[in-house]
Amino acid sequence: MRALAPLLLLAAAFFALWRTPAEQMLFGLSHNDFARGAIGVALLLWLTLSGLARAGPAGAARVLAGVALWAMIGLVLVAGYAYRFEFGEIADRVMGELSPSDARVGPAGEVVLRRRHGGEFIVPAKVNGKEIALVFDTGASSVVLSQEDAAAIGLKFADDDFEVGVTTANGAATAAPIRLERVQIGPIVVSNVRALVARPGALRQSLLGMSFLERLKSFSVANGSLVLKGK
Repeated sequence: MRALAPLLLLAAAFFALWRTPAEQMLFGLSHNDFARGAIGVALLLWLTLSGLARAGPAGAARVLAGVALWAMIGLVLVAGYAYRFEFGEIADRVMGELSPSDARVGPAGEVVLRRRHGGEFIVPAKVNGKEIALVFDTGASSVVLSQEDAAAIGLKFADDDFEVGVTTANGAATAAPIRLERVQIGPIVVSNVRALVARPGALRQSLLGMSFLERLKSFSVANGSLVLKGK
């Protein structure tokens, strides 16, 4: 009689598997995971009934308490596995709030950044192999480097190199046109990027402008996140 309940449970589980298309999930689990879970529950039920039979009325409460504890642990593990992607997304959002300048790479290779408290997106990039923080700016027609960041990647300019007129937050200025060999953001790499270098003191932080953004597959801003997708 102790084997009857586990056998009925297994019969019900495998009937559910038989009636469910192979591509459809059962309680968030694949068919193989669901079958393994059903076997585990049936085994646990059999062990419980056997333990109750051996323990008698006096030990029944202790056996049931142990079973309840292990059942709760199993339920938590199954729920964690079934909703692992949702939990991962929640964890990423929490980490994004704690470290808004950190870039996260999504499952399709997209780069996701959270908006900083000041309302801007700071994009950690590698420009010609050097790490530089760029401000996402669709109003800039090209990537614009500050004089300090340009010096960090080994670029030097004479006064007459600043020949292109630009408009900055401080008003009209001039900048030096250049071509960057490589701009990398996470797994996204764009080569031969048109850019400008601002005069000393004209720009506080470098800008990630349209000369890079227009060469992506797409970029979008939604729900406080910037998503960059490479081609």
